[in-house]
This record gives sequence, structure tokens and C-alpha cells, in this order.
Amino acid sequence: MLVTHTAWANRQLFAALRAVDSFESQKGADLIVRALDHIHVVRCIFQAHLQGVAHGYASTQRAVFPSLEELDLESETIDRWYVDTTASLRPEELARPRDVRFTDGKVVTMTAATMILHVITHTIHHRGNVDVIMIQAGMPRRRDGFPEFLVSRASAT
Repeated sequence: MLVTHTAWANRQLFAALRAVDSFESQKGADLIVRALDHIHVVRCIFQAHLQGVAHGYASTQRAVFPSLEELDLESETIDRWYVDTTASLRPEELARPRDVRFTDGKVVTMTAATMILHVITHTIHHRGNVDVIMIQAGMPRRRDGFPEFLVSRASAT
């Protein structure tokens, strides 16, 4: 459910940002794109860890930031992957320890469950950073908390 909420909240955020007139020229837009890129790269890194493959990232930011539109599409795609993957993981797979190498070279043992929890809390943290920038820049606020998510699910049925 937390992964599904994260995906839903990401859609709320990108919808709010797409609704901002001339987003790229807004104060703080560069910081928002930087934060969204960081969120995405970390999610890609942990996707690779969950798949047991090398991620190829030397940093948690890309050298060249994509546009908001590209980030939106990337976010939607990886959201679907996390929702589908977490729904299909068996309990023993969620609990299996794996060595995870961070971009700074440190290695830590994590289970799939702790990796997914990290991705969720990391995303929530940086969405909060984006929210502060949006408030400071006078951009419209959005409602993407867990209660709003639950209400949206209840009203969809």
C-alpha cells in the first residue's frame, strides 16, 4: 500500500507542476528538477539492487538534468515497476538479505523489504523538499498525504 501511495502522490506532484504556467521560468524550478532527478536516480539504483544487476550510476544525480516532462514519464514508469514488483514479491524474497553498494562505495546488507522502505521514505522526504520550494515560489499546493490517498481510493470505488 505504501508503494501504491508513493506512486499516487508522485502523480499528484507532477500534475501540480505541469499546471504551473511557464514552470521552467519559475523561481525554484531548477531546484525542483534537481530534487526530482535525485529521487529518480535513487529509485533506479535500488531498482537495480532489487533486480540483482549493476546500476551504472556513480552519483545520485545525473550530470545533465532532464526536463520536467521527461522526469514525469520516468517517474510514472518506475512507479509502475515498483507497484508491480512489490505486489509480486513473495515473503521469503522480501526477507532475503543482499549486499548493496552505495555510490560512495560503502556496502551494506539490506533485504528487499528494507530497500523498498528506503525508496519510499527517501521519495517522501524529497517530495517534501519540493513542496517547500513550491510554497516559497508561490506555486499551488497539492494534497498528497496518506489520508487524501485513502479518500481517493474510497471515492474511486
